[in-house]
Amino acid sequence: MAIVVVAGGGGERFRAAGGGDKLDAPLGSTTVRGALLAGLRGWRVVVVGPGGVREDPPGGGPLAGFAAGLAAVEEDLVVLLGGDQPFAADAVPRLLGALRADPALDAVVGVDPGGRRQPLLSAHRRRSALRVLDGLPAVAGQPLRELFRGRVGPVPVTAREALDVDVPADLLRARALAGGAAVGEAGPGGGS
Repeated sequence: MAIVVVAGGGGERFRAAGGGDKLDAPLGSTTVRGALLAGLRGWRVVVVGPGGVREDPPGGGPLAGFAAGLAAVEEDLVVLLGGDQPFAADAVPRLLGALRADPALDAVVGVDPGGRRQPLLSAHRRRSALRVLDGLPAVAGQPLRELFRGRVGPVPVTAREALDVDVPADLLRARALAGGAAVGEAGPGGGS
């Protein structure tokens, strides 16, 4: 299995609030992106965005980012995460476990405690995702919900795992959640 981290967005809301680049915002002894990548140590990870694989066109949105990441891997199971989710690595074992447990599913998607689907916390069978993407006229600018056209199972995720840093207040929440706990120590098969 492989993990695709989409990190090509502009982070306009974070920048507009004077926050700079949200992925490089300090979080403990690392950054938002650094915390996520540290938690993914030991797995094959493809980062889509500046400095990594690029979506077409650059800035084309998370679906275009996932399409670019999917083209860069050959593994049968692919996890999709957002680069602004510092604690998402903890959910990876459950996402993969749920997808492996039911061969009839095309994908699984995280569902937060409020009942909201979290498409950037999902796992996909590569062949199913390619079939969906090949059926679209374009991927740039399309919503991620397009990926979930087949048989999709829900996987409960915690508010911590689902936290994405979109505005400075989210960064303050992430810092509070990271306080006292080593950020990014989940690794393969670990997590809470």
